[in-house]
Amino acid sequence: MTEATIPLDVTPIPLPAAAPDDVRVWLVHIDLTAPLDGAYFAVMHASERARAARFLRHADAARFATVRCALRYMLAAETGADGASLVLDAGEKGRPFLAHPDAPDFNVSHSGAHGLIAISRGRRVGADIEEVPQAFRWRELAPAVLTDADRRAIDALPGDAAQSGAFFDCWTAKEAVLKAHGDGIGGGAISMNGFSVLPRDGVRYAVTQSAGAFDAISLAAPSGYAAALAWSL
Repeated sequence: MTEATIPLDVTPIPLPAAAPDDVRVWLVHIDLTAPLDGAYFAVMHASERARAARFLRHADAARFATVRCALRYMLAAETGADGASLVLDAGEKGRPFLAHPDAPDFNVSHSGAHGLIAISRGRRVGADIEEVPQAFRWRELAPAVLTDADRRAIDALPGDAAQSGAFFDCWTAKEAVLKAHGDGIGGGAISMNGFSVLPRDGVRYAVTQSAGAFDAISLAAPSGYAAALAWSL
């Protein structure tokens, strides 16, 4: 199977020159009403089907299943293996990996009607996409997310809409870094407010050394979403 034959709505995201050549990212378009008995869902493992069945809302099940199937198809194209036979496992802190000889690193994210898949054979990668709610009270989360440098950069922007957008840009960048690191946002060795990513120079974030040796960029996202990619140096 090649990328061109993947039976799901997956679009490659062009990356800027700041991104390493070995990193690739795709946007997954999710039909939240799709029945999970479609032919393209046959690639899922039984444990993944069971996990999808545990979701109370069909939209949540469709979101998980679509991105997981897209990941299997992408990894099959990358490795030449059958997507249904790939063994996806998780490390001690829950970070997924492919148990396959010479396996690439990957990371996924999904929110609303879209998902991200990042793959690299040269380094660890992290990806995050977030649907930005209208009138979201982001200031209540600011102490847990922002450093003083992040807050100053956001406060310097004119108007609440710009500040709210910058907060979500900051959030996605930090989550992408933490996912590349392997900790996620659940209280690992570093926390969201333990490193800065702002100010941003164009698409490139200013990731401070307290996060480790990582870089991050913003990604072009559908309207109403924010997205970011991070990678190890």
